[in-house]
Amino acid sequence: MRLKKIAVIGAGLSGLVTAKTLLEYGYDVQVYEKENEIGGVWAPSRHYPGLTIQNTRDTYAFSDFRMPKHYPEFPTGEQMLAYLKSYADNFALTPYINLNHEVLSAIQTESGLWKLLIRNEQKGFNVEVDFLVVCSGTFSEPFIPQTEGMENFINAGGSVFHTTKVNSPDLYKNKKVAVVGFGKSACDITSSIAECAQKTYIIFREPKWKVPKKILGINYKYIILSRFGEALTKLKYRNFVENIIHTLKIPSAALGFMQKVFAKQQSLKTANLIPDVSITDMLHGELSVESDGLYKKVVDKKITAVRGEIKSYAQNGIELSNGEKLDVDLVIYGTGFKQTLKFLSDEMIKKFTDSKGDYLLYRNILPVDVPGLAFVGYNSSFFCNLSSEMGALWLAEYLKDKIALPSKEEMKSQVTEHLNWRRKFRQNALYKNASVYPFNITYVDQLLKDMKAKLPLGSLLSEWLVVVEPANYAPVKQKIMQRN
Repeated sequence: MRLKKIAVIGAGLSGLVTAKTLLEYGYDVQVYEKENEIGGVWAPSRHYPGLTIQNTRDTYAFSDFRMPKHYPEFPTGEQMLAYLKSYADNFALTPYINLNHEVLSAIQTESGLWKLLIRNEQKGFNVEVDFLVVCSGTFSEPFIPQTEGMENFINAGGSVFHTTKVNSPDLYKNKKVAVVGFGKSACDITSSIAECAQKTYIIFREPKWKVPKKILGINYKYIILSRFGEALTKLKYRNFVENIIHTLKIPSAALGFMQKVFAKQQSLKTANLIPDVSITDMLHGELSVESDGLYKKVVDKKITAVRGEIKSYAQNGIELSNGEKLDVDLVIYGTGFKQTLKFLSDEMIKKFTDSKGDYLLYRNILPVDVPGLAFVGYNSSFFCNLSSEMGALWLAEYLKDKIALPSKEEMKSQVTEHLNWRRKFRQNALYKNASVYPFNITYVDQLLKDMKAKLPLGSLLSEWLVVVEPANYAPVKQKIMQRN
């Protein structure tokens, strides 16, 4: 493709690696970020108490830029942001990043060019580009469900926030706090604030399995974040070795054993937090790593775990769906995000989504019916840095006409077939079909196959027997790029 100018929307993890990769391929790239700092979900405005990454530092890095050795095994949000800033500085990306620049609209002309209306702190202006890459992410707009009486509760002196807005102890110190949700952010913040809040509740529809950072004293990465760990969870797309593993029924035995270990280590029976479903039922993106101290604090009565939903607000608290009333000053929602693409028209969005609003992207990157548009970062996985980096590399190869694509009909068929299969399972972590769970490293393998590349045998064996290591992919990436 004879392209000159490419616009990247978003300067989070995916936007940075996309800009770097496209610049390395010789394109004229500009990144537009509406916030005043890079980072995306790791930006300071989204830091909450207890925020850490849930991978270990060696598995949550780009292939050619390791995290500092002095970082702890599970870096904090501040350290992750510092890492991304260092990445941008190291690869000289800063001159290409336009902060405080919000893309208000992106309209594709009949010739295929994109006309962008952009607003910065001073004015609005237009930019015309040949290709548009969306990296604004699947966690774009914090979601708080509107509930009866909420306004009266706030007017009476109560407070309601999303986890991303809880960035000062003054908000919760000596307060009676209810945190809503059982995902990672909800559990992180609940455990963190329990030390200084007057009273702490966590309210949830159902408890979920959480992976201990150490399983029987072993760092969880050696059990979960390896190719063998992924093989245990694969219900589809299995290779010869993985088929043998499943034929021998190793996954059911291993996952059943892990479930018992988790329950014992975390005192789930005592805490009355044993999930209703098995770990197997949560393999499609619902599993997260245990928040430090959460279960012990529930057992020690420092946190009160309540199953239910907020039915309504009163001036002095909340009423739950089970009829229970709680006297609280502050409600914090860890209820996820809405995925919005406000800069695209409804007509354009319909070209790459279905009737349920789920994305229909080939390789989680290309909207088949919209040439000149791509998405990077809409492939959430355990290895977000690596999957975004390989996605950006795949896109660059595609732009150089190095990817042999199937017909449009075949691409659409593959996307639809996978989505229909995925819908047979729990929908909680479908993320509008913008995730690749539980096929985290399988997805990367597929991208490499499309690029006619693969890991060396030694690296492959290491990832089967030890842990997936993003640094293994740096020489592979280099070989791919040297072809150009």
